[in-house]
Amino acid sequence: MDFNFFEWIREGVKRSVLLGVSDAVETIGSPQDPEVARDKIMSFLQVETQESESPKRRRVTSSATGQKKLGRSISDIHPTS
Repeated sequence: MDFNFFEWIREGVKRSVLLGVSDAVETIGSPQDPEVARDKIMSFLQVETQESESPKRRRVTSSATGQKKLGRSISDIHPTS
């Protein structure tokens, strides 16, 4: 038996997503007018695409080496007077 851990995870995620969509359709129901639903989905996707194409904010770095500061330092925990 050829066991692939990542294949197992991928199949589990796919199954969970499909079950989630199926449950959502059962709960919400299907749209009465498929054209209106398609237009709404397309407009939503276009807004998401435009937002993702906008310039990203720069990360604040704590040192000249460009490494991001993780957590708090001792001076943050016990400030000196």
